[in-house]
Amino acid sequence: MNINRPKNKLIPFNLGLCLLEIGDNNAAIEAFKGSIQLDGSFLTAWGNLGNALKGEGRLKEAIQATQKVLDLEPNNPTAHMNLGLIHKDLGELEQALTSTLTSLELQPDNPTGHMNLGLIYQELGQLDQALTSTLKSLELKPDNPAAHMNLGGIYKDLGELEQVLTSTLKSLELQPDNPTGHMNLGLIYQELGQLDPALASTLKSLELQPDNPTAHMNLGGIYKELGQLDHALASTLKSLELKSDSPAALTNLGGIYQELGELDQALTSTLKSLELKPDNPTANMSIGSIYKDLGQLDQALASTLKSLELQPDNPAAHMNLGAIYQDLGKLDQALSSTLKSLELKPDNPAAHKNLGGIYQDLGKLDQALASLRVAMKSEKTKEEAAIELALIYYGMSHYHDGVKAISEIHSKTADNLLLSLYLCLDEKLEFNRCAGDLIGKRWLDQRGVAAIDHANDLYNQTLDNGLGGSAIDSVFIQTVNEQEFSDELIEGILLHLSNKTLQPRNQGLLVNGSQTSGNILDIPEKPFQALKELLIQKIDNYNQLSDINTDKFFQTNWEKHMYNLKGWAIVMKKGGSLKSHNHELGWQSGTFYLQMPEKGANPEEGAIEFSHQGPRYPKGASVFKRRVIRPKARDLNIFSSSLFHRTLPFHSETQRICIAFDVTRNEKLWEASN
Repeated sequence: MNINRPKNKLIPFNLGLCLLEIGDNNAAIEAFKGSIQLDGSFLTAWGNLGNALKGEGRLKEAIQATQKVLDLEPNNPTAHMNLGLIHKDLGELEQALTSTLTSLELQPDNPTGHMNLGLIYQELGQLDQALTSTLKSLELKPDNPAAHMNLGGIYKDLGELEQVLTSTLKSLELQPDNPTGHMNLGLIYQELGQLDPALASTLKSLELQPDNPTAHMNLGGIYKELGQLDHALASTLKSLELKSDSPAALTNLGGIYQELGELDQALTSTLKSLELKPDNPTANMSIGSIYKDLGQLDQALASTLKSLELQPDNPAAHMNLGAIYQDLGKLDQALSSTLKSLELKPDNPAAHKNLGGIYQDLGKLDQALASLRVAMKSEKTKEEAAIELALIYYGMSHYHDGVKAISEIHSKTADNLLLSLYLCLDEKLEFNRCAGDLIGKRWLDQRGVAAIDHANDLYNQTLDNGLGGSAIDSVFIQTVNEQEFSDELIEGILLHLSNKTLQPRNQGLLVNGSQTSGNILDIPEKPFQALKELLIQKIDNYNQLSDINTDKFFQTNWEKHMYNLKGWAIVMKKGGSLKSHNHELGWQSGTFYLQMPEKGANPEEGAIEFSHQGPRYPKGASVFKRRVIRPKARDLNIFSSSLFHRTLPFHSETQRICIAFDVTRNEKLWEASN
């Protein structure tokens, strides 16, 4: 016999209460069990044992202890309420509802019971009943900070953000040092787009509770939206240090790595998240976006469709799906998905911007302009939408409208476009002022280079184009032999094109021909992937051999995802031609010829002509140098994207078929590396 064992059941019971108060649930469990050993019918000890077991996550045992209370006293409202909470934690919502309703039948004016009922209805998706129950709780106990916090959560699910804010602020007024309240307030401000107060609230939450992994994760999300990616990365890594198996934090980490351009790490983090929680729609959507950036469009499509299978009404996933379909050249499906996204979230500026791009590819310019004007109203998408709008005006020869569209935008891309528009308008003083600014900042892109090359001939001046030489001297041509790329692979591409599975892109410069939409080099079939590998190799060779607009470390930087490669097919019939243009968004461009028409009486039929002369720019009395190349099948040319070029008409019955491509720079990564 243990002489130290107490004989009074209240001694271990009171000890258990003290231990419960300080959060030592395991010790409290043993104390309550000791009290019950002295009196197996000690109802209050059984109830507190259930609470302690619940606190430790031992929910099945908690149910047994709480059920024991009801065996002793079937009409105990508190036990029914506690049983409801345990069933809720187990995800057994119908049983939770039944137990909580029973508790309120026995004790109708219990504010905690009504508050719990609201939480259960919320999880059941019955938001009107959730709202009614929580408001009833607050009618009975107006100064309950937890109920005000829950009310905010219900309003959030209802999409009523201003009421969410009011309820959360009221909760914090009643309980100012509640770290969860400040954390929630940060999320509300973030959703309202008020990032500075979101940051302040989340930092306050962490001041009160420094080791809260969720708050660190949220902080990372706010820093990401603020563009402070280093801080975002540090906060998210801290969250994972505190809780390494958080699927949400791993997904967020993947998103930050994606923004940083570190796509391999982004993929690794997001795959780890999905390993922990395979049916997470957000993670499936995120990995779809990463696969898209990696050019793996089949996997991007599969992951995004999986996300929508799990969460059919997610507007962001429908928007992403539209962007993937656009890259795949499936413009009708791209349009349908983007419109579905806007049906679910009509005020999403990013979706309006994407819609503008799809309408532009479809040649529906009025709809494109309308969508981009909507996107311009948001600070998040104003710059990109304004540039797209100005580009459409440029294509329509509405140059003054183009200048007006980007007059308030000051960025590298916008200023180069403005330079081009000034040249179109023949405004020499404004052009030279703008050119001087761009040269001084070393901001020239291929559009700006082309404008300067043309203006130098037009105005008889010698502004530096920044290439290290004349763009017309950048043209390189070679023949690809069968060992490098077999006839079978060429035939595979030609067969795919003849099947017309790729939706054509509207191309106003093309006569008697068609151009595919999307990125043909992302098609997963072998011929296209083999061509992509060939082009990367040839582009690297070009960069080693040429000194004009090149990168001697191209292969290394390609592997770091600092460049992207996009291709499209151009098929011309008899009489076909392509008017003069350049690839302003590119860095280096080129063409691989799959099939060429027979030579006619004119040796320049079907040839490609290069020149500094821009078709939209004034010509004056200037004579522009030109270089004409008449390629053969299997020829490959590469040149600086700034260089204007056109395809001369031909009269053969044989189609002229080629794959054109652009190498573009990932400007975000280049800025970070410099």
